[in-house]
Amino acid sequence: MNDMKQNECCYQEVLRTLFRVLKPMSSEMIGLEDGLGRVSSASVTASFPRPLFDESVRDGYVIAETTGHGESVQRYRITGEIPAGSPYGKVLGAGTGCRIMTGGCVPEGGSRVIPHEDCREVDGDILVEKKKLSWNIYIRRKGADISEGDVLVGRGILLQAGHLAHLASCGVQKIDVATLPVVGFFCTGSELRHMNERDLENGQKISSNSLLLRGLLDSIGIPCQDFGIIPDNRQSLLDCFLAAKKSNVDVLISTGGMGPGKYDLVEKLFLEAGGNLIFTELGMRPGKSVLFGTLGKTLFFGLPGPPYAVQTLFNLLVVPVVFSLQGLKEQLPRKTTAYLEHDIPVKRSDLLCFKDGVLELRDGKCYVRLADRDESPNCYIMLSAGQLFFKKGEMVEICLA
Repeated sequence: MNDMKQNECCYQEVLRTLFRVLKPMSSEMIGLEDGLGRVSSASVTASFPRPLFDESVRDGYVIAETTGHGESVQRYRITGEIPAGSPYGKVLGAGTGCRIMTGGCVPEGGSRVIPHEDCREVDGDILVEKKKLSWNIYIRRKGADISEGDVLVGRGILLQAGHLAHLASCGVQKIDVATLPVVGFFCTGSELRHMNERDLENGQKISSNSLLLRGLLDSIGIPCQDFGIIPDNRQSLLDCFLAAKKSNVDVLISTGGMGPGKYDLVEKLFLEAGGNLIFTELGMRPGKSVLFGTLGKTLFFGLPGPPYAVQTLFNLLVVPVVFSLQGLKEQLPRKTTAYLEHDIPVKRSDLLCFKDGVLELRDGKCYVRLADRDESPNCYIMLSAGQLFFKKGEMVEICLA
């Protein structure tokens, strides 16, 4: 089995373990204007065809062609004007035409639109040379794009702006979507302080993970509940787990307290609160110190403390779970391959390693490099187990952030 297949099996098995315990969210009907970033829970069909009428695709003149005339220049009497949004209201008689704008409603009897540049107006008539009449009649017929009842968006689609515009153009006003899961989080550590505190004593530090998790959840449109900073003592942590268990959160995340130290109490108090362990470590970095389980109806992720590990594991584990709960068909994160732009050594060869990366497309090829400290990664480089050194130019697998 090659390295990329090993990566795939390792990471896919982790995701399969997570997905096995998921119970899909219920659905709700919302207005189309609130649909951005939501996941459709049923197929959506067109309420009416598109276009809704025969429409002109050019500015010019709509004409009712005559037959049996061999003249090289055809003449049509102008009988009116049709701006977009204003129907003509009459049948267009043979040998006549109307000015019409792009998007204008072609009247009954109109057989062709002549673009402005292909004709000229003289004394209230349109003159057009026969040789300029092309096969294109510049009319999009009613229902040419979409018929009434056609499926516009399938089930399990993450709705983007283009989807919403597409739905609106076919008369859809409301859409059935998965209810958003609520994600709660707390950060453990007696040394942690809130970001508005300035008089820090030696050994104390600001809880950056609180802001990080809130921002990551906001970025994917997920409502969150902050359970605060929990000191490293048994009762505080137990109370937090019990409060979360009674709350409405669907997913709970903690940071810190996952090591083997005296004050690393997350696993012990999770179990004491009635939690069910599913796994306590993964064969990958970061992820060696991570916990996943269920606490009543709530899914629980115990993440390590370093912010880089929190962000990486959030994108690799939490995000796929959050969107799978909503019934998203597409598997996240998306994956591809790229060429390394530089050598990368790793400290351990026994674990699959994820590194923050920046993916770029140049000359039709994908290249990836390690993200600098002041850069936000747009991908994670998957470095295979069994190898300590990865050479520049080597192809690696990546997960898109």
